[in-house]
Amino acid sequence: VLGLFLITPSWADDIQDFQIEEISVGDSLLDYLSKGEIDRKKKADYKSKKFSRLHFKLPRFEIYDTLQVHIKTADKKYKIYNISGVIKFDNDIENCYRKKDEIVEVLSNLFKNATIDDDGIQKHPGDPTGKSITNTVYFDFKSGAGAKVGCAKFSEDIKKKNNAQDQLRVT
Repeated sequence: VLGLFLITPSWADDIQDFQIEEISVGDSLLDYLSKGEIDRKKKADYKSKKFSRLHFKLPRFEIYDTLQVHIKTADKKYKIYNISGVIKFDNDIENCYRKKDEIVEVLSNLFKNATIDDDGIQKHPGDPTGKSITNTVYFDFKSGAGAKVGCAKFSEDIKKKNNAQDQLRVT
């Protein structure tokens, strides 16, 4: 499970030392993608338009199917403010739950200064029908930073409408 992320010796005090596929919050996305690739992939589809998100995969990724990052839409340095690693578990939610539990155990031992909150199974906020569910554990730090590990199981309607897949997400 430790291969899912890298943590340097000061892990307990600074979330920026938490890496997913060797990428951290605070890095410039320009270190991994060209400006043209970023501009083509980014989506400013939040109400405020202050932040954009983009999904990408690099050939060197060993664990995650894709990464999702959030950057400020107008930031020319493309600083990463949020990073998520995504592993697809389509129609295999039980294995997703097992992997989530393994990762939560490791992070619980690493993030000893974090407050841990297990939300259990909840309705997915992106599905107005209430048929999609999430199962997420949150790690909150005194600094205001946080991490989370969760599985999402999408309804068949959401899968078709949004091309969604059941997944594990480490954020």
